[in-house]
Amino acid sequence: MAGRAVGQGTHGAHGAHGGHGPHGAHGAHGRAPLPRQRRHDRDRRGPGYRVSSGDIAALRSVGELFAALDQTYGGGHARQALVRYLEHEGEPMLRGSYNEATGRRLFGAIADLTRLAGWTSFDIAAHGLAQRYFVQALRLAQAAGDRTYGSYVLVTMSRQAVYLGHGREAVQLARVAQQGVGGGAPPVLQSLLHAIEARGHGVLGEVRACTASLARAERSLEAARPGDEVPYWARLFDEAQLADEFGHCHRDLQQYRAAAQHAERSLQLHGAGFARSRLFCRVVLATARLGLGELEQACQLGAEAAQQASEMRSVRAAEYVRDFERRLEPYRDAAPVRGYRERVAALG
Repeated sequence: MAGRAVGQGTHGAHGAHGGHGPHGAHGAHGRAPLPRQRRHDRDRRGPGYRVSSGDIAALRSVGELFAALDQTYGGGHARQALVRYLEHEGEPMLRGSYNEATGRRLFGAIADLTRLAGWTSFDIAAHGLAQRYFVQALRLAQAAGDRTYGSYVLVTMSRQAVYLGHGREAVQLARVAQQGVGGGAPPVLQSLLHAIEARGHGVLGEVRACTASLARAERSLEAARPGDEVPYWARLFDEAQLADEFGHCHRDLQQYRAAAQHAERSLQLHGAGFARSRLFCRVVLATARLGLGELEQACQLGAEAAQQASEMRSVRAAEYVRDFERRLEPYRDAAPVRGYRERVAALG
């Protein structure tokens, strides 16, 4: 059957937790037992189970739920439950039966959950584990025949490289993603890919290349129209997110006035549901204010961000705050800085 052919062609190399994935290896036809599961849980999904459209819709809905939890409360809140869901529900479906069309949709849904498992791992600084999930997600996207989603995984990997200070790798990943989707990609997607490349150039201090990529990103987003067919995961990239990317780039290039302008605009436009993104942008704004010599305002913004970070399970959020505090060190005896440290100490 077609579903079996998809499974046999991809399970060893592309399976949700097979091949080179984070949870050990098994061959193309192997059936390694899943850890810490009861047998009746395993048997509920697996060989002989007919995967339905409802199953795939459930996978997508669960992905949306975990993505919202991650953005609001941090990857540490969502990751373990997400990984358990993948192991207990997602992976066994890959060993079920399905036709070719359903198989591609199934692999696409599992790719999305796997990328999110990597993203939440990245957020708690489990970087090696995150990278293994990202590689898995790329293989699953390939099995689903979805090159565009593969570009999204590469974007995610580029973001991790930026965070780790690996600017050259970030640029290379962004360019591979651009090549993968080609020139016919929707303008919103092109804007995202150019903005991600700009972030890599910013980390490297490459002013001209960064500015050029930002300009391309801006032009692409301006060309977007409401009727464009945009992948669901790219629809969140809007004017608020582009302003956020601009703010980060200008901060990295020590262009603090421009960084402040774009960070303020992003905060004005970002919805309340994007709690962690707003926190990052608030720290960028605090850093820009500090760079402009506006110490009191910088400390106020930093304290607000520290309060938000204390309510999340996100190593990235905490590291943004620590980076700001390192920048405060030359002013440690100033009254606004002492006030900041008192406020942060009271958070416990």
